[in-house]
Amino acid sequence: MELSPDEPARPTTYDWNRRGRHRLRAPAAIVIDLPVPAASDAHLWVATIWPDDRAGGWARALWEPEPSRRGWRLPMELAAGDVIEFGADTPARPVRWFGIMDSYEPDRWATIQGPYPTPTDAWHDAQRLLALERFLPALPSEPPEESMPCDRTDRQRRHRHHRRP
Repeated sequence: MELSPDEPARPTTYDWNRRGRHRLRAPAAIVIDLPVPAASDAHLWVATIWPDDRAGGWARALWEPEPSRRGWRLPMELAAGDVIEFGADTPARPVRWFGIMDSYEPDRWATIQGPYPTPTDAWHDAQRLLALERFLPALPSEPPEESMPCDRTDRQRRHRHHRRP
C-alpha cells in the first residue's frame, strides 16, 4: 500500500519522550516494556519512589526482576499516583524516565503518565491528579417522604362484615 504525498508516514519506533499516558505491556503483572534504552551494556531497573528527607530527598523501592529477566514484577503495594522511575545505567551516562502510575489492566497494560523532567515534577503532578480523583460530590439526597395521616372519617371507611358459614 502506497502513501499519498499528503499522508504522513507512520513512525517505525515509538516515541517514549512524548508527554502523555504510555501503555506498557504487562502480561501476568510483569512489565516487559521500558521507556529507556535497553542496550545490551545497560543495567536496567524500575523503582517506585517517594519524597523522604531521611533518605536524602527520595526513597526508592526497586521492583523485583522477573526470573526470566524479561521484565519486572508490578509490586503488590503499587497504587495509582505513585511516582515510577525507570533507569538505564549505560557506560556513556545514566538515563532516567519519571512517570506516574495511572492504571493496570490485568494481563494487558500498565499505564504510566510521563515523562517528567524530575521526580519532583512527577510527584507534584501526581498530587494534583490524586486530588481530582479523591473528591466526589455528595450524592443527591431527597427529603424523606412525609407520611400523611388518614383524613377519612369512620363513616367514609368501608366496614367489612364477615359472614359466618
